[in-house]
Amino acid sequence: MDRSHFTTSKDIIHDLWSTLSLPSSALSDDTLEITGPEHTLPSSYRLSLIPSAAIATSTLAASLIYSLRYPSNTSSNDNGNNNDDDTKPPKVRINTLHATTEYKSESHIQLLNNPTDDPSSSSSSSSSSSSSSSSSSKEIWGPVSGSYKTSDGGVIGIHANFPNHAVSALEILGLPPDCTDKSIISDAVKRHKAIDLENIAHKGSAVMYSLRSPSQWKLEPQSSHLPKFPIIIRKIGEAPVGLPPNLRPHRNDNNTAKSCLSGLKVAEISRVLAGPICGRTLAAHGADVLWIHGPHLPSLPGLDIDTSRGKRSTFLDLREEKGEGRNKLKDLLSTADVFIQSFRPGALASKGFSPEEVALLNPNGIIYASLNAFGESGPWKDRRGFDSMVQLCSGVNVSEAEYFNLDTSENEKEEEFMKWPCQALDHTAGYFLAIGILTALYRRIVEGGSWEVHGLLLEEFMETKESMLGLVKGVKHAGRIEGVEVGYRYMPTKLGYYGAAWVD
Repeated sequence: MDRSHFTTSKDIIHDLWSTLSLPSSALSDDTLEITGPEHTLPSSYRLSLIPSAAIATSTLAASLIYSLRYPSNTSSNDNGNNNDDDTKPPKVRINTLHATTEYKSESHIQLLNNPTDDPSSSSSSSSSSSSSSSSSSKEIWGPVSGSYKTSDGGVIGIHANFPNHAVSALEILGLPPDCTDKSIISDAVKRHKAIDLENIAHKGSAVMYSLRSPSQWKLEPQSSHLPKFPIIIRKIGEAPVGLPPNLRPHRNDNNTAKSCLSGLKVAEISRVLAGPICGRTLAAHGADVLWIHGPHLPSLPGLDIDTSRGKRSTFLDLREEKGEGRNKLKDLLSTADVFIQSFRPGALASKGFSPEEVALLNPNGIIYASLNAFGESGPWKDRRGFDSMVQLCSGVNVSEAEYFNLDTSENEKEEEFMKWPCQALDHTAGYFLAIGILTALYRRIVEGGSWEVHGLLLEEFMETKESMLGLVKGVKHAGRIEGVEVGYRYMPTKLGYYGAAWVD
């Protein structure tokens, strides 16, 4: 479909809604209101349209699930029948400026006081100051991370926020594992060609990508493997039609619920940044999200505090084939409604958790949601990828520089590329995956079955709440639903604080 004529957020919303075959009656001026300025992000792309479109669609999808759970409260059908064609969910309200602010939530999160030690049980740095402090760029970006000139006049981006990625990058450059001097790293990079470093990194454990123009990206075989639509949904097993057990109204509920997804059980194994945003979105609508970490893996407190809101964190070690961790995960998935994972393709399948195997664990049906950087097929499908690196290698940064009249070829004093004003790929991928999950949940209710979902990267808005770590100030979820509670039940804790169990 040609989307070049889209000029408003609602154009994108209608395209997503219709392509996913969601009921047209649920999307109208009666069910969706968007207010706020039209332009909120400087970009040569129509980037300003994306935050409100992504958050509005995910919020409307949550509202749709609410209308299926409590049809007598929401249906426009006067005869009381839960006719899918007459579905009218509670009204969704989105402010474009609020949505854009949420797309930068990791930059706005603040820990106003910190009565505890490090928020993770893994080795990582965290401010222990009792005064007001925010997650600065120093906490989010590692000292080795950055963009560097190469011997052939190119640029290589290094993503090294995790310690293991930093050590691997430094090893490739022939530097000691504790080197953090940018000038030394820059000198080492200048001894290599950009594409050589990219290829060496892919074969190892480092994350490096070469700067490309849009035309150079189109020459890459991987560019032809990207799907035309960003959300892929397929059926992977059989399960009964109707509301899953965890979503059925209880006798004492009085045919109402505070949140759209209250009772929904979500197991999440994902890290920076899109996967956790997906889980956080479901948590904002009341889902019980259990965020599972490996106890041996490093953390990024500057990001984890933001993306863990609404979730309970637990540890499971999946390394041992017959270990307790794998058995416990199987037990959790046998009663879960959703499983979110962002391992590289095949990694979880090698541990016995492929989509088909997980579907067999749960007779009531489950949604298996996967996320990676470059899609399910092609020569790059197994590559590690992060928002900044995908922007760099896909031509986005060069085209931005060209649009803003920065000389990308002759004047060396000018920047060769320009980054987006936010991590838009990560945030969009997270919300789109949440949209896919809620669409699959809708299909599970009306058609039955287990479903696989796949996605890829390519101050009035703030709230302050108490947490184990101290007062946390962050951006509220931008989606509002009339008469229904939206927000985070749980505030950040130390990683692994909770047991690996669902809340009754």
